[in-house]
Amino acid sequence: MSVAGILDSLAVQMYKPPLSKLREDLRSISEVLRIPILIIDFDTEVHMNGILGFLENSTGLYFTDTIEALETIAAHDTAKTLRAVHRIMSEHGVTVERLRSDFADAQEFQITSFSELHGEGLSQMADLIVQESRELYVYDPAAERVFDLLLAYLERRRDEFVASLDACSASS
Repeated sequence: MSVAGILDSLAVQMYKPPLSKLREDLRSISEVLRIPILIIDFDTEVHMNGILGFLENSTGLYFTDTIEALETIAAHDTAKTLRAVHRIMSEHGVTVERLRSDFADAQEFQITSFSELHGEGLSQMADLIVQESRELYVYDPAAERVFDLLLAYLERRRDEFVASLDACSASS
């Protein structure tokens, strides 16, 4: 199977057992498998819920790892945008953990807005983050092609990628 085919399969299978268990502690798996999982998670979350949804979701707990993964595959423009988002958060004294903690009192399936959940004080920060995120490839078709860069990275490491995926699937 081609690397593109393996990556497509991973994008579906990583949300199902046994691979879904890997997402609980991504730092424990090999870089060659962690990088595509981080990028797929980022891409999925931003497409479904925007950059704020990514930051609020459990995938946001790997925010700095995601930036590093993007740098590793040479997606420098996307990494630069995410570093700008991180800077905006820092300037407002906000961490991903803080955003996640605001969910502690929320009801399951509760529908709410960012400002209702986190307070009006973070609305300006949210607006700045959304504005900055417009530079991301998911919104700008002329931006860098992150998945082409990921495929090129994985092509160079095909054997290691397949072996790591096989080992994780077999050990679960």
